[in-house]
Amino acid sequence: MAIELSRLIEKVKHLDISLVAGERGISNYVSWVHMVETVEASDFLDNGQLAFTTGIGLSSRQDLVDLIRALYEKKVSGIIINIGPFIEEISKEAKDFCDEKGFPLYVVPWKVHLTEIMRICCFAITKDEQRIMETSAAFKNAICFPKQEELYVVPLSQRSFRVNWRYSVTVMKIESRADSVEERLESLCVVLESKIRHKNKNFAVFINDLEIIIVFANLTEGELLNEVKDIKVSIKALLTPDERLSMGVGRLTKSVRCLYKSYNQARSIQRLQEKKKIDEDNFFYTKLGIYRLLMGIEDREIMIDYYNHTLRKLIEYDNVNNSNLCQTLRSYLSHNGSVKETADDLFVHRNTVNYKLNKIEELLDIEMSSLTARAELILAFKLMDIM
Repeated sequence: MAIELSRLIEKVKHLDISLVAGERGISNYVSWVHMVETVEASDFLDNGQLAFTTGIGLSSRQDLVDLIRALYEKKVSGIIINIGPFIEEISKEAKDFCDEKGFPLYVVPWKVHLTEIMRICCFAITKDEQRIMETSAAFKNAICFPKQEELYVVPLSQRSFRVNWRYSVTVMKIESRADSVEERLESLCVVLESKIRHKNKNFAVFINDLEIIIVFANLTEGELLNEVKDIKVSIKALLTPDERLSMGVGRLTKSVRCLYKSYNQARSIQRLQEKKKIDEDNFFYTKLGIYRLLMGIEDREIMIDYYNHTLRKLIEYDNVNNSNLCQTLRSYLSHNGSVKETADDLFVHRNTVNYKLNKIEELLDIEMSSLTARAELILAFKLMDIM
């Protein structure tokens, strides 16, 4: 993880540090710090690092401009310059470049030791990472081991999360072709952490099995919905054309002890979106209609048993005979029993639909004209979606 540059600078503002250019980039993220005294040394820096220099290895103003350009190309988060015998002032060319690119440039007087600033920054980054790791671990335990309260109640209380607050879990998944999906998710988590922090302090963002998990605490349902809508807009703006977002938001719990329920609901909704069974704007538990009722079934054996007694024969027949009776039935039910609309949907003749419906009635031993039979089958398909 990383910490926002503006937050990091707050930790050292007492050391007479000043921003002279590149203000547009102060929301950049810093993963670590690095001393760099020559243009050649910039090759050792990575994306997200904060650079420090005294200029001892630079022989001219142009060298400083070249160093800044090189750091920008390396996607460094910003630079802090010790003003003194080696760099007496920052040239207009350097300032203009930083302003144009949104590359933050800070200066500190020679009397301030860079090592002290670096020490404070490293400590802040480490402490922030520790906070995130400990909070994330506690919430993961609350989700995976809800009965073992000692694994999460005390740790969360120490982080000012009260047991009897209402909590909600949001699950997000990104379909990506990136070489390292986990690194991609890490970068998105950093963005989310910074965005949410501006409005809400009672939250956690972490990765679990290639899912982005967001836990919100102490919000009303309206506040939660607004938060998640804003997050969705922000994340979608960051996605590449080949990436697709699916997400779900679980209901607010009575306490942290019920967090696992909200997570299971959110994950079920996210999977429905991933399978394209529901619209991408339909991500909130309380807006899900009949799916809400089905998600309340905690005994998976009940769901499997119902599926076995309704659709299993049909799906097995399709698998053996390479047919599409299940698809035909679902289309027929979704079109309120209209043979014509089903035929149009599947691009087949009405007689073909009628033949397949007769075959379905025979296999399942039902009367398709029965309202009860149709309702049971619709329910079975909904169950199959969330299994």
